[in-house]
Amino acid sequence: MNTILNVAGRLKLRPANDSHRMSNQKKLKRRRFLQATGASALTVGLAGCTSDDDNNGTVTDATSDTAYPYGANELMIDEAKSVMEEAGYGPDNRYELDWLQYVSPAWKEMANTISTRLDAAYIDMNISDANFGELLNTTEKGDHEAFTLGWVADYPGARNFLQLIDPENTVYDAEGSTPNGARLFWSEDAKGDSEVRQNMAEQFDRIQDNPEQTEEAQSVRSEATARMEELLWESAAILPVYHTVDDAYWYDRVDYDPPGGMGPSRAKTSTSVNGLEGDDILNGTSGTFNSLDPIASGNTASGSKIMDMFDAPMNYVNGTTEVEPLIVEDYSVNDDLTEYEFTLKEGIQFHGDYGEVTADDVVYSIRRLVESTNSANTYFPISVLDIDREENDDGSVVSGSTAVEATGDYSFTITLRGAFGYTLEVLAYSAFSVVPEGIVGDIEGYDGDMDWQEFSTNPVGCGPFVFEEWQSGTGGEFRASAFADYHGGEPVIDGVQDTILSEPSAIYNRFINGNADVSSIPTSKYNSENVNFTDSEGAQQLGEYGPIGDGTTVNISRTPSINTYYIGFNMEAVPKAVRQAMAYVLTRGDFVNAGSEGSVFKGRGEPAYHLTPPQVYPGGPEGYEQHWKEQ
Repeated sequence: MNTILNVAGRLKLRPANDSHRMSNQKKLKRRRFLQATGASALTVGLAGCTSDDDNNGTVTDATSDTAYPYGANELMIDEAKSVMEEAGYGPDNRYELDWLQYVSPAWKEMANTISTRLDAAYIDMNISDANFGELLNTTEKGDHEAFTLGWVADYPGARNFLQLIDPENTVYDAEGSTPNGARLFWSEDAKGDSEVRQNMAEQFDRIQDNPEQTEEAQSVRSEATARMEELLWESAAILPVYHTVDDAYWYDRVDYDPPGGMGPSRAKTSTSVNGLEGDDILNGTSGTFNSLDPIASGNTASGSKIMDMFDAPMNYVNGTTEVEPLIVEDYSVNDDLTEYEFTLKEGIQFHGDYGEVTADDVVYSIRRLVESTNSANTYFPISVLDIDREENDDGSVVSGSTAVEATGDYSFTITLRGAFGYTLEVLAYSAFSVVPEGIVGDIEGYDGDMDWQEFSTNPVGCGPFVFEEWQSGTGGEFRASAFADYHGGEPVIDGVQDTILSEPSAIYNRFINGNADVSSIPTSKYNSENVNFTDSEGAQQLGEYGPIGDGTTVNISRTPSINTYYIGFNMEAVPKAVRQAMAYVLTRGDFVNAGSEGSVFKGRGEPAYHLTPPQVYPGGPEGYEQHWKEQ
């Protein structure tokens, strides 16, 4: 168990040393940057320098030659020192920074390198790690300073990533708040420029207020996206590190169709697995998770299991960006994109004795998502879709006011307060999965067949697999069996069985020993020289990987995924100078690219200079690269 991070202030500031003031050239660069971000009245130093690898580690002055102000893979130790000195730090007045990360040898290696570099900039890093659940709990309480997390797309749009940095959506201790953003605590008490915070909120409002697919609305969203990314550079609230690829590995005994760019947690095993020789049960490995209730699911490990046991109105086809109806057979929408009417397939059966899925089940399920105190995913129906509703003075939703209504046994409507262009995609999110009406009594009007804790660990859905067992925690197990009456056809395998592991060596050993049929390979165990890609389907590469274990070669797929992994900061605790200092020493290419000295991610991704991934950035990968590179 890792120590909870201490965010108490430690140091007194001392006056800046005039010898470290920026040169006129650097001030000019700074003004140009601030003008580009619309924050020209702000005060921040954004000059650049680079390291000379042939000069025994000394750093020489030079300005960054990209729009990204902290250098493109340039080690700017002098600039890190300068920004800290201007904030009052020095050899006798150092800053102690607590770093909390997910358990990962690769991230630990990167953290150790960053720590060594920051030592020269008067920052001492305390590095600790935690499993995913502990990390989320700690950062949600605000008991942290620097932390590492990632975001995998819920729908393929820039807004899905930019909501992470909408300041209001980052404050987890505000009364009546139901945030789903990064754990930044970007409140009015944040250490930084209030103008940047206000401008960031205004730009996100521009994106929300212009959802139409007209050329004008798209132009507004594109401009606001670029501005938000520039404001993120200015604040250094989040430092994007890399966009990963999804690698999957499997033995020849599995007839496997690897998921697409939305990732494996958006794909159903019944779709991905088309056959299995020598066994009837697909064996795998899972990370830890806290709940199997769709409205309380908090990570990709639980999300993938909910995908197998439950069905939502819509579905991403095998984890691709193509969305299609799942439990609905038809839908219509009014002209202003605010009212959607859906018609359910008839005859869909719940597991057990809960009978046929009807519109009343859907209404109850969405009401729980919005109104239940057990819901950890209210952000999607309230802040993303903005389903119409009445609210109490404290911001909570009036029970029964959620604008989802059964209009017949197999038809229902959802009414939004305003237009939103990704409604169907959001309705593919597992939190919208349908459950039997009244199974839990956590919203007004229902006593419940079972209490929430029982349902959370013994769920009932209508998906292709039926829950059997969950032994929680590392070393535990999850099992589900095929649902013979599944409306999409009975799965070709009899069930799935996952061993719950978090330690990379244990995950790897389970796979190379043949105990898992399909697996990932932890970065610490991955060898890029073992890869031989021989084919491709669109952007997805296919080939062989090996030898592993006793000399076996397995199959590999590599799929560009819509995600971003990042370093974030508690803005109420960490001074801006400290955040900028880390930005100056974060050489992404060195950490990410295969063959680079010090590479920890071994080429399984691309360096990230934006929070918004290339696939959903305005103008695509070309627009992404042009924006951060152009002067």
